[in-house]
Amino acid sequence: MQLRKLFAVAAAGVCLAFGALAQTDPAASSMDGGARSPAKSSKKKSTKKSSKTSKSSRSSKKKKAKKTQAPAQQAAVPDLPVPDDGEAPKLTHEALAGGSRGKPLAVAAHADDPNGVYGPVLYVRKQGLGAGDYVPIRMAASKIVPGDYSVEVPAALTNVEVLEYYLEAWDMAGNGPAQVGTADAPLAVPLAEEKKAVATVMIHPKGAPPAITHSAVAHAPKGKPVEISARLVGDTGVQNAAVMFRHTGEKDYKALPMGNIGGDDYTATIPAAMVTSDLEYYLEAYDKYGNGPARSGSPGIPYSLKLAEAVAPVPAQAAAPVASKRMLEDESEPTYVGLGFDGGAPGGAGLTLLVRPLWWLRLNAGLAYNVAGFGWRGGVSLAPGQWTVTPTLNLDVGQYLSGDFNKVVTITESNPAVASAERALLAKTTYKFATAQLGLEFGSQRRFVFYVRGGITYFESTLPHAELSAIAQSNNPDPSNTITVTQDVKYSSIVPCASLGFNIFIY
Repeated sequence: MQLRKLFAVAAAGVCLAFGALAQTDPAASSMDGGARSPAKSSKKKSTKKSSKTSKSSRSSKKKKAKKTQAPAQQAAVPDLPVPDDGEAPKLTHEALAGGSRGKPLAVAAHADDPNGVYGPVLYVRKQGLGAGDYVPIRMAASKIVPGDYSVEVPAALTNVEVLEYYLEAWDMAGNGPAQVGTADAPLAVPLAEEKKAVATVMIHPKGAPPAITHSAVAHAPKGKPVEISARLVGDTGVQNAAVMFRHTGEKDYKALPMGNIGGDDYTATIPAAMVTSDLEYYLEAYDKYGNGPARSGSPGIPYSLKLAEAVAPVPAQAAAPVASKRMLEDESEPTYVGLGFDGGAPGGAGLTLLVRPLWWLRLNAGLAYNVAGFGWRGGVSLAPGQWTVTPTLNLDVGQYLSGDFNKVVTITESNPAVASAERALLAKTTYKFATAQLGLEFGSQRRFVFYVRGGITYFESTLPHAELSAIAQSNNPDPSNTITVTQDVKYSSIVPCASLGFNIFIY
């Protein structure tokens, strides 16, 4: 250590000596040159010009000489070296928290000293090796931030689980080393395997296309926008709902997206420019996983939309009466289940359950009662429209399983035997029936209608042979001649019928 300090003092003395020589010699030569330069110029000028010109030339030369002297004197003053402070550089480093195994590892540090810095030097080894197994790596100075140093540990040295290292630095005067960590107590940095990206595969749950509930639009004015509404319900969502429409006679359908207007309700409006002739359309939709399409209508059997010429508005003072067959405003959400009650002659009364699978078709089934006894009945009703006054065709069949017409029929027979036989016959009257009726329904096809019907009824009954034999024998004037009926007798008849009733749709 003392020897290095002596060398440093000797080097400083030599530098001071050379600095003194550089300060005197260049100045003198500069002054001499400045003096000679103007003299030579004046002699040359005097032979060519007048005395007045010579004086002005001399003055200009003197000014130039003064200008060249100042820089020469300034350049002759050298920078003096900083005295040795006897202290090692200040070395700082932020310990590494970790790195990737088999990848270059960047290490940075900061070192400064008035006499300049030699190094720093990074020493690295695998954890568990000896003190003589460190590998030294010189750190490079930053070209941007003075005092910053960095180096990358090659990947060949980082293919270990834990890397140990420490740093040393000296100043240019030999003071040091400054250390971060030591050979015996190095810093340790764990190196982990680099995680590889794993592709994520999403498995979508199975779904089903949404259910579509739609009340067909059958009529609309020509040249006016037509709104198509529907209810779409699906457990796995709804997407790509659309109205597929075309003009009657065309081959290809056009798609019109439907928008959600709240809850499960969707709508789309066919623009007025497309409503120029009769249209055909159907609805389709998918769920959010692409299952579908669900459809109301189909490409092969679409809904038919008939267009009529728009009627000019009638002034208020001459307003025409509203047609009885106007469409109800509440038919956009049809109902499917209801109850019906009716009564008439000769079919009796009935309480039935109504089911409407299609907007124009109703099915009914339930109980029948005709005062004499109970039975069952069922049938269908066809309604061609959904108006406030709607014509219908009704077909029903049924059977009364028991009946005692003695409740409603009075026997006037004077012969007790005959009267008894007739009462026995009326007590066991059962029959089958079928009716065909035309009717008018008044009210909302969605909630409540009252109806009047009329038509014909076909009856078919079987008369027991025992009761017929008793009646025949009672009317026989010759008691010695026995009259016997050996088999039941079938009886049928067609009679007119009429009925009144109402339907209530509840769902």
